[in-house]
Amino acid sequence: MDDKNTSDYNSAIRARLLRIMQIAGLERTGLAEFTKISDSHLYALLNGTRNITGETADKIGAGFKLQGAQILNLNFEIPAQLRKSAALLEFYELYADNPEYFIETKAAMKNSYYLDRMINTTLFEKPVYVWQVKEACKEDNQHISSKQISQKLTYLADQKKLIVTRQKMKKKNGEEGKREVLVYRRPGNDETKPAAS
Repeated sequence: MDDKNTSDYNSAIRARLLRIMQIAGLERTGLAEFTKISDSHLYALLNGTRNITGETADKIGAGFKLQGAQILNLNFEIPAQLRKSAALLEFYELYADNPEYFIETKAAMKNSYYLDRMINTTLFEKPVYVWQVKEACKEDNQHISSKQISQKLTYLADQKKLIVTRQKMKKKNGEEGKREVLVYRRPGNDETKPAAS
């Protein structure tokens, strides 16, 4: 498998590049900017239409304090510590305003956009609990944490796009709990009962 001309080897190298991106928390565009390798070149490497050269491996490894030969050596384990490289930390600081470069912020943006659209659905016609929003997201194949949902709904309430009130907790089995929690609804609706589960 260490024959550099085999498709197995090239597939393994692609997996290693994806692993580097995952550990570093970089999208392809972020890795392109970080390594100064064109996005189209990286795209070709990752989809298998181009094989990696020693020179390209050196360029990818440089900012992570890796040698190109280490990336190309399938017996060398890509270290998780590369996430802490000084150059990468500086890159994060320098490009903090460009969420397209980073895996976590790009995913958060997608979640945020999805929730922005969701407030216009019938779900928010009546006061709704965070857990109900999470269930609705799950039904639509969107896996967003309760914490993220709560933060986004609170933000939307601050922006006057939602009205927030307190109601007794409603459990998934329909029973009413003792403590009060926040519920959210669109403005202009006088309903006071939470949405049906």
